[in-house]
Amino acid sequence: MHDGYLYTLGICGSTAGNGPAPQCLDLMLAALPPVKRAAYLGEVLLDHASPGFRDPLLAPLYVELADAELLLIVTPLPGGQLPPRLQALAHVLCKTPLVSAPRYAIFIGFADHPPHALDALRLALTLNNTTLLHERFAPTAANPVAIATEAIIWAQHAYACARRHHPEALP
Repeated sequence: MHDGYLYTLGICGSTAGNGPAPQCLDLMLAALPPVKRAAYLGEVLLDHASPGFRDPLLAPLYVELADAELLLIVTPLPGGQLPPRLQALAHVLCKTPLVSAPRYAIFIGFADHPPHALDALRLALTLNNTTLLHERFAPTAANPVAIATEAIIWAQHAYACARRHHPEALP
């Protein structure tokens, strides 16, 4: 819990402001009560001369995940795969699971090809005491507002589930 309130963390596998994933996530977050935060995991440019590069965003995001009761994961799925930074986050969560109260998650993926290779994310959620309540896939060209309309209902349902687990949380 974040200062006594239910904490919602939105995670997006893209920073493209005109892409459907960030737009959908923004609409979902706007429909929920505070306290909430969003992490947009854009591309990282790697210097091949420095093979020991570590993603500076993963450690703070890992800490944020420990505090969240609700996760909204919305991402493009290029080639049907998780973006590299989201794959890396799933790997870290599998390797070092968080010890926390139960949490809930929603996953929405935008893909032009049938999605695959999402088992690592599903395993990471399971190992981290997270129930995946809803999972949806939509074409990349889908209208994010239309997808978000359905996703907002799911997010509100997931928030209600988290509230039942934490009745002492502030409204």
